This record gives sequence, structure tokens and C-alpha cells, in this order.
Amino acid sequence: MTPVFPSSLLSFAGKTVLVTGSSRNLGYTLAAGFAEAGARVIVHGSHGTVEDARERLTELYPQAEVHAASFDLGDATAIERAFDELSEKGLMPDVLVNNAAHLGLGESGFLAQTSEHFRDIIEVNLFGAFQCAQLVARHLKAIGGGAIINISSLAGERGIHGRSGYNVSKAALDGLTRSMAQELSGDSVRVNAVVLGYVWTERWNALSPEDTQRRLLNTPAGAPSSQEEIARLVMFLASEAAPTLVGARIVLDGGLNVQQVPRDVVV
Repeated sequence: MTPVFPSSLLSFAGKTVLVTGSSRNLGYTLAAGFAEAGARVIVHGSHGTVEDARERLTELYPQAEVHAASFDLGDATAIERAFDELSEKGLMPDVLVNNAAHLGLGESGFLAQTSEHFRDIIEVNLFGAFQCAQLVARHLKAIGGGAIINISSLAGERGIHGRSGYNVSKAALDGLTRSMAQELSGDSVRVNAVVLGYVWTERWNALSPEDTQRRLLNTPAGAPSSQEEIARLVMFLASEAAPTLVGARIVLDGGLNVQQVPRDVVV
């Protein structure tokens, strides 16, 4: 009998994986997961952080081949130039994870923010993801297929107060995921989105005990999603374990989306 889930399905040996925004936090953990699974990994970030991330991953996984790429996701010309360089080096991805995001912090509220601030968020979170995906999808079509995973947010469905640019960008990214899946699945390019709620990062350490407790109380699972849990899901979607799983929004949010109101609000 053929194994239901052979271990080879989660091996990425011989595959090239690009994770945008992978010099720290969730992106770094995603890159580490792929490196551990044998992939050739391209970490992406700012000039000041990406080389350090590459060195750390190389030290952790000496068997892995790790490369660094630094380009501004809000600059279409820079993206085009970066992918030309990847192509010249034979490093075009078999898997793209659109993880990088402008969080939309810094200006409060719809009425207070400038159009430039709003546009900057959309440029990175939507147009940057679109351009990376389009360039990778053309390559994947030519080689017979691959996977693109967009990291989205529950904010695209249930907005965060004062973060209109971020909310809009994630709602649009979900729509882009559906459109890409429709058009690309015939070329064996699998496109899906992972929709996140609270994710543990070092920012949690800056919360007051009261704010931390309230977050946990209002999350049915009682904890934020760990970066490792998210990485396992992303790697499953990047694998060939579910070849007809396309166009999905897989929600990993500790149950936040299933409740009408937070637990500490009296109805």
C-alpha cells in the first residue's frame, strides 16, 4: 500500500524557496523551516538585516544553501532588477512565500493618515506581493509548476481599528489569491493564503500583563499562534501533499474568527 503521507513530501531537497521579509520574526522562522527540510533558501530583508539572517541560518543549518536578497517591495523597478539577478544566478524560486508586510503603524485613524501613508502600505502589501508572484508564476509555468503562499491576516475580514491601510491591503491580498488560483492552477501553480490572527513575536514582551491576559482571554485557543505552527502549515501548502488544494484561505488564528464578540464583552 502506498503510504498516505510519505516523508518525502515534506522534503524540499532540490527546491529553491524565497520568503519575503525573512530577516526576522515569522519570516525568519519560515525560512528556517525550509532550510531544515533541505531547500535552497533565499532570505529577504533590508540591507542592514538580511546578511545577518543568512549567516545565522547557515550556522544553524550548515548543510543548507542560503542566499540573501535585499530589495524594496514598494519599488517596482527594484523588484524587477532583483528577480533578473536571481534568474541570472539560477535562483528563481520553486516556492514563493509572500510574507513581508507594512503594518500600517505610525499614523492613527482614517481621518488622520495621509494619502502617502495609505499608498505606501498598499504598494508593499499588495503591489509588491503581486509583482513578486507574477514574476515567479511565469517561471513556474515554464518549469511545470510550483507553489505560492500569501501570508494574509484576519484584518482583511475583521478590520483593526485605526489601521485602514493594512485592513484594505489584506482584504485585497485575499482577492488576489483567489484570482491567481483560478488562473494559475491549470499550469500546476498552487496558490493559497494563510490567514493569521495573533502571532507570538517579541512584541508580546512589550505588552503589559493586563493586555497580555486580555488577549489570551479573548482567544478561544488561549494562546497566540506560534511561528513554528505557522511554518508547518506553510510548508504543507508548499509541498505536493495536496495537489488540488488551491485558492484556499486557511485561517490559523486561535479561533478568533469564530466568535461574534470577544469573551470579555457582555452581550
